[in-house]
Amino acid sequence: PFVAAKIACSSDFYISSSKKFITNQHSRNVSHILRYNFDSILVSSKTANDDNSKLSCRINGLEKYSPKRLIVDKNLKINKKSPLITDKNKKNTIIFHSTKDKKKLRYFKLRGIRLIYTDLDSKNNIDLKKVFSKAYNIGIGSIIIEGGKILTKSVLKEKLVNEFYLFKSKKNLGKLGKNNISDLKKLIIFFKGKENIETFLDGDKITRYY
Repeated sequence: PFVAAKIACSSDFYISSSKKFITNQHSRNVSHILRYNFDSILVSSKTANDDNSKLSCRINGLEKYSPKRLIVDKNLKINKKSPLITDKNKKNTIIFHSTKDKKKLRYFKLRGIRLIYTDLDSKNNIDLKKVFSKAYNIGIGSIIIEGGKILTKSVLKEKLVNEFYLFKSKKNLGKLGKNNISDLKKLIIFFKGKENIETFLDGDKITRYY
């Protein structure tokens, strides 16, 4: 499939803090428009648990076009009360896992969650290349990744993305910031020589690399 990744950070490159939002409403709207434009959205179970997000498109009139929700979850550690597991769109949730725990497998299957067994890579993590291949084989033509630092770093390092969106807020979080991603700048270098587009939205900056 065509694969894009996005991540949002403060001006000093932190992606989380005690504050609910880092970027402004304009950036968040663009983020939801991106979701609308892709067949699916992919996150890790850690991000799903931390954010407790529905991974939906929340633009008026476009809600019904929300993408399929793909979760990379090696040992099925996703919160059982997550909206991804319990809401009315749970049939749009697909979990890529590598567990053989029959109790866990039965629990999610009984709730209508689609589970796809996926082999591990040489680092004992879910093999993302195989995730993308399996996703394509079930009719998913495009994926946008909204992972945390670990997942984003993996797909950039392995050059598995066709384009990358960096949402950067004008806010400086300082001591309130958590999970600094300044080292990701080195990984974006493989886009060097290709055109990138910068958009400014009331102080926030979105850079698209492709």
